Amino acid sequence: MLRRKLLRDMRRAMMQFLSIVLLCSLGSLLFSALDGVSRMAQATIDVYFGQNGLADFWVQLLQVDRDTLLTLRSIEGVEAVRARAVADLETTLPGEPTLNVAAYSGAMDINVPLLLDGETLNETDLRGCLLQGAFAQAHGLNVGDRVTVKWAQEEYSFIIRGTVYSPEYICVTDNVYPNPDEYGYMLINAEAMQTLPLTQVLVRIAQGADEEDVEHAIRQALPEALVMDRGAHPSTASAQSNADMFRNLTLVFPILAYAVAALIVMTTLTRMIDNQRLQLGTLKALGYSARKIRGHYLSYAVLPSLVGSVAGVVVGHTTLPYLIWALLIGQNDYPYRITPPISLQAWSMVALTVAMSMVICLITYQKSARETTAALLRPKAPKAGRRILLERVGFLWKRLGFNAKMVLRNLMRNRMRSIMSFVGVLSCNALIIASFGLQDSVNALALNHYTKTLSYDVRAELNDQAGDAHAYTTRLDAEAVECVMEKSVSAISQTQTRVTLLTVVQDQMTTLRLGENETLVQIASGGAAITRKLAQTLEVEEGDTLTLYFPGDDEPVCVTVVQTVENNVSQGLYMNRTTWESLRKGAFAPTAIQLRAPTEQCLSELSDMDEVDSLERPTEQMTELTNMLAMLTSIFVLLTLVALALAFVICYNMGLMNFSERVREYATLKVLGYHQKEIRRLIVGENAILSFLGVAVSIVPGVLLTGVVLLVCQTESLRYPSYTSAFSIVLSCVITYAFSLLIQMFLTRKVRSIDMVEALKSVE
Repeated sequence: MLRRKLLRDMRRAMMQFLSIVLLCSLGSLLFSALDGVSRMAQATIDVYFGQNGLADFWVQLLQVDRDTLLTLRSIEGVEAVRARAVADLETTLPGEPTLNVAAYSGAMDINVPLLLDGETLNETDLRGCLLQGAFAQAHGLNVGDRVTVKWAQEEYSFIIRGTVYSPEYICVTDNVYPNPDEYGYMLINAEAMQTLPLTQVLVRIAQGADEEDVEHAIRQALPEALVMDRGAHPSTASAQSNADMFRNLTLVFPILAYAVAALIVMTTLTRMIDNQRLQLGTLKALGYSARKIRGHYLSYAVLPSLVGSVAGVVVGHTTLPYLIWALLIGQNDYPYRITPPISLQAWSMVALTVAMSMVICLITYQKSARETTAALLRPKAPKAGRRILLERVGFLWKRLGFNAKMVLRNLMRNRMRSIMSFVGVLSCNALIIASFGLQDSVNALALNHYTKTLSYDVRAELNDQAGDAHAYTTRLDAEAVECVMEKSVSAISQTQTRVTLLTVVQDQMTTLRLGENETLVQIASGGAAITRKLAQTLEVEEGDTLTLYFPGDDEPVCVTVVQTVENNVSQGLYMNRTTWESLRKGAFAPTAIQLRAPTEQCLSELSDMDEVDSLERPTEQMTELTNMLAMLTSIFVLLTLVALALAFVICYNMGLMNFSERVREYATLKVLGYHQKEIRRLIVGENAILSFLGVAVSIVPGVLLTGVVLLVCQTESLRYPSYTSAFSIVLSCVITYAFSLLIQMFLTRKVRSIDMVEALKSVE
């Protein structure tokens, strides 16, 4: 009989039970989706890196010889080493795309390529190559075709033996965004290009060896080398940051969704149990034991919460991770995708959801169960009426109409329901503001960096044939011509070590704005300036000392951090020319020229220079970065949809509860001559107040939530400044407010169904 009663109660209160199901499913769906993406990305790179023997360290030197390899092999924990040459070389293909050529001295037993088509490359094959599959497809190349590259004014032609994936080339780019039309990679044997010097050693450590100890030993043995681990290698670090980003997101949005769901479920279950007083007293009078009655009412919480949370976990795991992978992660060069099962953490959220609902239901049940059977069989006495605070302000209260007084009294009399509605609208609008704010922030990042931080129009990349900086500044016709010298260095603080970029600028720099809010500041003399994000990574402040190792130089220099600068996209160290020359580490040899407002003749002259490898324009780079960040839109859309779904469930559920509790009042108003439209205006007016307050108060939490999300999404190289435009805030508020009112207007149609005779009946 209790089972039949449960089914009958669920049918009669279908919307309340359905709201619990939906509320419990939304939080678990969001957690399962983000957790699934994170685990999918992590499992894929773990399997890919493990099966294809990804290097643990990349050791960069000016020249690699036999003694270098013997030194590395002798280090405890090192399992294998492999020397190779690496260089970006132009091709003779249409458009002259660039290939990153990796020439192995021996077998490709570290960073083993995964064959896509064709055959592997034999160690003795001096005419063949392995080409990136995406690059080959972009240029219509097949196995057996030829690819020609240029090096030292000579051309080298190779036959494509196979197209491949490589574990160290997941994010294949020389700029911002992977573009196989312009950039790819090729693997060859070092003997095929003997003029290309061996400058890099791949190191793989033994299983169980301590990475930090091995890295420290390598730096001790080869102090002149630049040592990069997987966290510093641009491609592998990018792959890992994707997994880390979604893992961090599981700690933000699902927690917020669960907190809101808990509050609404608590209110819903409390009202449902309170409305069962008469049935509870009847069951007691019929002789049912307290254990059976308690189990019956716990079913009100267990069944909907279990169904909702399980459905959310399953749907979230089997749908959204694949969509996000296709739109975001899969844009990189992955050969396959590993789909792990639903995690223990996701199932734990199911258990947590059910336990939360059970505790709420049990607490509510115990309050009613303490009463006597006779008391339960009588209607619960209404709370004693009290004057609200506004009534004490006589001159204002007297000026309010009857409808306004009724609305205000009802809001104060049902404080818990009003608070839940307020919190629900607040949370939903905060989520929508955050989703719009994230989009604003990534757009502002691209715009500010490439139009303000980079205060030049063209950048000419120079090769080893570059001349004196003074010759360029006096020869080229532009508003501003400034030379910079960039060097990779190993920066060591007291606690951290990172391979980073040192940029040496002219003493009076104008083409880089590294101050706060993209203002122009000059690099101070006497030390190095450090970007804020790198300073946090190295755990240094102004006044601290950094030890810098340059490639091929075993004598480090100690520099003082004299300044902190801002660069959200590129982290590194900066130094002016005077400071650099005082270090006595060589002359100022420009590696790039930055020009503002160059003439057409100037650009033509740069194009004809042998030492100019390429011309880069910040506006084009901004487009590439915007395209890359635009893929995050899928996540923002997901957040908006979850927020709207949450708003619908909360507003509809709270509105339904309000209507069911006030049916007697609405019937009385009908008897007094109120038209249906007037009663509907009362209901909508009450909700409008709560919605307006919730929307207004949610602005600050929404902006703060945007900052929190961006903080957990940051990588070592990329820092997202938080920015939410006024338009986004207004649009979010309008959407939430209109959506809330639309739901209430839908609910007000129930006024027509009020049976005045039935509603005005009383047990007395």
